[in-house]
Amino acid sequence: MKAINATLFPLILVGLLAALTFWLERASNPDNPARKAAKRHDPDFIIGQINMRHFDERGTLKQALLADTMTHYPDDDSSLIAKPNLTYYLGSSSTHLAANTAQVSQDNKRVFLHGDVRLTKPPIDGRPATVLQTDTMTVFPDDDVAISNSHVTISQGQTVVSGNSINYNGKTSVSVLTGSVKGTFYRAKKS
Repeated sequence: MKAINATLFPLILVGLLAALTFWLERASNPDNPARKAAKRHDPDFIIGQINMRHFDERGTLKQALLADTMTHYPDDDSSLIAKPNLTYYLGSSSTHLAANTAQVSQDNKRVFLHGDVRLTKPPIDGRPATVLQTDTMTVFPDDDVAISNSHVTISQGQTVVSGNSINYNGKTSVSVLTGSVKGTFYRAKKS
């Protein structure tokens, strides 16, 4: 009996070592389909015709989002929104933000807008609406801040100002343009 155990033990040990070697080779192989699937940026769900509304604790409408589709990616927990049209409600007025696409980070703290980005603020105190246009913009919703390093144009009626980049603070409604800033200011004649 001892002779059989003495012969069987090395065979079992060699079999375990072979199985461990096979497993290590599969686990460390970058071409392994299982490893490739975990790294792919494939969506886990797509929602069409988005109509979402956000209310505060008193039930007052704060934001409304309309969009064609929203695609969620589980690998980085991000979402891609096609044709977002967001409305912020501030008392009796509202601000509109639209773009071709919006990519939302996993923690919803950063939104990257791309393609025909347009921010429209309503007329105030008899002044025309303010329209901000650019190609790309990054919005930090919690901080009410938006920045862009793309050429930006701000118009209010016939007044037009443009620059190479912008830092917009929604709480103070202050826009800081940098780079080659140019503008044409129009003053209505008093009657």
